[in-house]
Amino acid sequence: MKRTLFLVIIFMAILSSICFANQYDDSPDQYTKIDSGATFNTYLDKASIKSVKYAQPYYTIRCNNIEFDQTDGITAKTTVIYSYDFNTKNIQIQIPKNIAQSEDGSLSYNSVRDEPPIDVVPDSLSFKESIMLFKQLYGEKAANAFLNAPNNKSKFQSNVNDTDNLPSGEIV
Repeated sequence: MKRTLFLVIIFMAILSSICFANQYDDSPDQYTKIDSGATFNTYLDKASIKSVKYAQPYYTIRCNNIEFDQTDGITAKTTVIYSYDFNTKNIQIQIPKNIAQSEDGSLSYNSVRDEPPIDVVPDSLSFKESIMLFKQLYGEKAANAFLNAPNNKSKFQSNVNDTDNLPSGEIV
């Protein structure tokens, strides 16, 4: 009886791992998992990372995030744009496009947004991702210089205030 119960448990564990496997977990060279929950995983598409603007003191980076919902098999691809201002140490995020598809590939949602950028909140996933992207494209020295640069006396307030508690990790 114990042996049968043991085999059933092993079978269920293997079955559940097979059910939740997806193409993003199977391609670590192209996708980095940046967040996960009980029923979803969020990945950064490494091939989509682009430096859109490199004009010191302003930087803009664009990437695609992919969220895979394991419960219903919906995949959402979100284009994310981060804007950095070296003078104010301010990071903003803009999400101009979001596409969601079901497992069979049929389009279930397509959104093009024309909303202004908003400030990235420190301690958020967006903050962590924005710093990782900046490090990836411009190097750790440049990222540390950005984070530790003194604020100028402009009307803008920095949204980066805790440089001792920086996110770690690389996208490679």
